[in-house]
Amino acid sequence: MRQGGASWAWAAGAAALATAFLAVARRPRSRRNVAAGVACLGLGVLLVSGMWQVQRIACCWAELRAARIPRDSSELKGALAAAVAEARRLAAQGATAAPLPQEAAFETLARVVRSGTRTPGVERGVAVLEPDGAPFAWAGRHRLVPVRDTAELRTVITPFYVALEARRQTPGGGSVVGSVLLDAAPAVLDRSRALSAQFEATHDIALRFYGPGLAPRAEVVFDYCLRAAVDHPTKCDPGGTLFSVAPVTPSEAVAYGAARQAATGRARGALALVLLLLFLAAPAGGWRWLVTLAATGSAVLAFRDSVPLGDWFSPTTSARPLPLGLTASAGTLTAGSIIALVAAATLWRRGLQRRAWNVGAAGLLALAAPYVVRYFGRGIEPPAGGVGFGLWLGWEVAVAAAAMALVLVAAALVRGPAEPRRASWVPAAACAWAVGAAVVGLWLWYPNGAWPEWYTFVWLPALVGVLTPAPRAWAGLGIATVAGTAAALITWGAALEGRLALADRDAMGLDTATDVRAVSLLERMGQAPPAPPPETPGELYAWWRASPLAADSYPASLAVWHRAGEPTAEIRLAGVDLPPSLVAAFVRSPETARGPRVERLDRSPGRHYLLVAPLAGGEVLTVGVGPRTRLIPAARVARFLEGGTGLQPPYQIVLSPPAPPPRPSARVIWTRTGWSVRGERRIGGPPGGVRHVHVLVDLRQPWGLVVRGTLVVGIDIALLAACWLASLAVAGQWHPRVPPPFALLRTSY
Repeated sequence: MRQGGASWAWAAGAAALATAFLAVARRPRSRRNVAAGVACLGLGVLLVSGMWQVQRIACCWAELRAARIPRDSSELKGALAAAVAEARRLAAQGATAAPLPQEAAFETLARVVRSGTRTPGVERGVAVLEPDGAPFAWAGRHRLVPVRDTAELRTVITPFYVALEARRQTPGGGSVVGSVLLDAAPAVLDRSRALSAQFEATHDIALRFYGPGLAPRAEVVFDYCLRAAVDHPTKCDPGGTLFSVAPVTPSEAVAYGAARQAATGRARGALALVLLLLFLAAPAGGWRWLVTLAATGSAVLAFRDSVPLGDWFSPTTSARPLPLGLTASAGTLTAGSIIALVAAATLWRRGLQRRAWNVGAAGLLALAAPYVVRYFGRGIEPPAGGVGFGLWLGWEVAVAAAAMALVLVAAALVRGPAEPRRASWVPAAACAWAVGAAVVGLWLWYPNGAWPEWYTFVWLPALVGVLTPAPRAWAGLGIATVAGTAAALITWGAALEGRLALADRDAMGLDTATDVRAVSLLERMGQAPPAPPPETPGELYAWWRASPLAADSYPASLAVWHRAGEPTAEIRLAGVDLPPSLVAAFVRSPETARGPRVERLDRSPGRHYLLVAPLAGGEVLTVGVGPRTRLIPAARVARFLEGGTGLQPPYQIVLSPPAPPPRPSARVIWTRTGWSVRGERRIGGPPGGVRHVHVLVDLRQPWGLVVRGTLVVGIDIALLAACWLASLAVAGQWHPRVPPPFALLRTSY
């Protein structure tokens, strides 16, 4: 795979260099051609140099790794000294706020934090404590709660954070604590403002902090001294070590991925500039179409693996394939639909003669449009965490763009050779009909079937109405309104059906049937335990986050145990029904010495699984997971580490206490009541008992849905207008004009 990526990059670089030569050599030569050629040359150099750096890591990582370790530690010592000086400054200047009233003390401490320049960008905070240790005033951010202490300077090391604290006593017997964040565990989401994260971003060297005397016998370990030894000035006096830090170089795979990602990021920006300049330099017509297609394909490939747009281009949110073997996603469907819209706008402006086959083809396209919208809309598969407005809007725009492309092609076939000068009442009536049909559809939607089959034909009058020849502004407004309204309704229904599917899977997973995937992944984790064994909850969490079970959002509880059954490190990420006494009994079992095993336990709710795996040092690793259900809430530490999603829960689920029969039911029964959908199912419980599973999915109120629909229809209108301008630019009939103030500045002295 690495060689394939390298070959692709070398080929792309060669193609960019060839394009640069052709652009510059083209006659007559213009400034646009020269600019496009220079940009292509720069892109080729970026691709070749980036892949050369990546290939160096692949072939010569041992030498590069040795060169990265800071032998003299001058940069590291300077960064740590600046952190110590900043903590002392915060404590010293914060002491001036202690005698002030509380409101004035808050303002003073805020100014103290803002004025720090010794460690720019590093997270810091200051707090004034009363004599009993209660906080009086504070500013900045505190990952750890400041406590009373007599040490003037100390480090606080927890499984997730390393903070440096400096103290000053106040006249009233209290204290002022200035803190600087030295390190945050890799599992913490917002660790970018830690000193170690900034040092790693600058020098590509990670830092691992240890308490005094706890650092391993590594090749390079630096001790930060408060007092140097008398007989050895280069060593710390016993008891004078504040902390120890070991530089850690990344693995070859991590360094390879980071270098490739950096090269890809630089190439994306250069490619966007190259395509823009090539578009401006290319002749109108076919050459600009070629650049447009290349730009669309490049955008899909470039943003498919982008973090901000990952869900939009992810094929996991769709079950509908595209033509030519392409995998559907909101991003790919939008890109293809935009190209179709630009082509349809070009066809509309040509003004075809109205013939029988034109009218017949337009009728077929109008009939196909509702089914196309329904085809792509019903294929939406929302993530398990719920659908945010961004993802919902992305799918609505994708479906609306596909429908607008079909309807605009149909309108172009029946428009005639001349564009009408006046608009009739038919497009306005078609828009009103579409809005009414969408509002009625909110009440007609029902679970296990969505809308009746006859409801599709309700949209035909609106589609036929927008095919009536009209001026371009009225035609575009009518097409965007009808297609956007239908797409908004279909996307709303698809998101609801996806939420129902998630709730149905949750309720069906509460049975005692074996979860084959969970068992398989736990067995695989037992065959490849972490090396070296995790010693802290932070290391346990970092190892768990890299596992497929964490990617599938399984509720879990992890621990490392002594062979005698005492935990040394533990982190509970969810409220799984696995008490410590029960897990300790499995750890002490004689079967533990025989190798890793997965225990199946019928707990509440559903079946739980426990991996018991002996480690190389004699400890035992346990990983307990439960069924993927919202009945098992995430622990507070998990919510803190993973951050809030900001999404409305897709459904609510409640499990009743055991009761006598009736017998368990095989499926969930869904019924709509007003603006909510309720699901009921009976599952087996303790011997002689049955539990009822109650699921509730909120449909939201109709007024809010109408407001959201109006917003997205406006976005669809803007998209169609942008595609129309793009078609004019491709045909060479429209050129962006420089605003008069900028033109004046450009020509002035």
